Amino acid sequence: MRKFLIHFSFSLLITHHSSLITFSYAEGRSISLDEAYQLALKRSETLAQQKEAVAQIQARIDELWGSIKPRFSLTGSQQWQDEAESSGFSSFTQTSRPQAAITGHQPLFSGFREYLAVKGARAQRESAELSLARAEQLLYQDVARSYLDLLGIHQEIATREAQVKITQNRIRELNSRERLGRSRKSEVLAVESQWAQTEAQLEESRGREKIFQAMLQFLTGVQENLVPQEVAIPSVENLSSFLERAHQRPDVESKRKELASSGLLTRIQKRQWWPSIALDGNYYLKRPAGFQESIKWDATVSAQMPLYWGGSVRAEVRGAEAGERSAQEALSLAERRAELEVRSAYSDLESSLSIVKALEKALNLAEANAKAQAEDYRLGLVTNLDVLGSLSTLQDTRLKLDQAKLAAYLARLQLEVAAGGPQ
Repeated sequence: MRKFLIHFSFSLLITHHSSLITFSYAEGRSISLDEAYQLALKRSETLAQQKEAVAQIQARIDELWGSIKPRFSLTGSQQWQDEAESSGFSSFTQTSRPQAAITGHQPLFSGFREYLAVKGARAQRESAELSLARAEQLLYQDVARSYLDLLGIHQEIATREAQVKITQNRIRELNSRERLGRSRKSEVLAVESQWAQTEAQLEESRGREKIFQAMLQFLTGVQENLVPQEVAIPSVENLSSFLERAHQRPDVESKRKELASSGLLTRIQKRQWWPSIALDGNYYLKRPAGFQESIKWDATVSAQMPLYWGGSVRAEVRGAEAGERSAQEALSLAERRAELEVRSAYSDLESSLSIVKALEKALNLAEANAKAQAEDYRLGLVTNLDVLGSLSTLQDTRLKLDQAKLAAYLARLQLEVAAGGPQ
């Protein structure tokens, strides 16, 4: 009986090791990381707000185009005035003066400021679109972190459940041995104490599972029990390729567009010194009686040349130039930050993979030790506490290895996002 229980306990450990995600939480909706991300893209209110911000900028572009095109209006007026004391009749002495006309206004030249404004607004729209793309990438990172948190806690629960079963088997065996006088009461109490601690850790893990479950449901909008699919250990690629991609990632490109827009604003402010020319016209549908009654239309070409505006134009130019310099610094900072994030993520990935490799070796040794301790216990060479200690070490090592694998996978995803992904 004792040999069977020892063999059963060790077999349970090996079975759990070969099946990474076989646990009670398998009763739920299976979901992959890609599916979770696609659901989060549709559900995110933050992304929806940024999309509307892009739509607002596009509306502003259309508004600027409207200022370049001609404008026509239908105007009408009705004036009443006192009778003139002098005798005679003229259009100026009428007591009622109705008038209706179609008026038009067409800017002819203003230093092409309107066209530059349209071009600058387009750069702003492109910047907003790039910011939206970057927000989608950062959402991928948030979803991945939540996804891996849930996957990790499921693995932890599976490991702790296996540990509880193993400890329960040890307790039953020791109770049998105690009745036969082959084990001390202290051995039973030691194992029961270990069992109680493992139960507490299991309940703590189940509590955290509910939190991680709620977070992933919040991101995806799926109100079901979610079961993340298993992920593979990532590989390491060349650092230079990630650094090259990082300089073209959306938020960096967004800063370049902002710099271009700032440069155009500077040009617009400088061109306030240029003359402006416009054409205005009227086609009269009704005019007061008199000599103007037969005049059906008129047109006016007007020009304006700024001479002195109290220094306001010069101040606006200085402000625009300062904004352009600030945009240049923002671009430099974005490039350097992108490179730093790539290097940090790459370093984390290398470190995580080294930890995984070391823990895999430690797990193999822990399994060999647990097997040897079980055999020695069968021969009476070690105590029950030695066997229990080897099993606890094996489970703790497995927990650390599972966490290290997920940390390596997350580091690989963070590296991809830092480089401007996922592609």
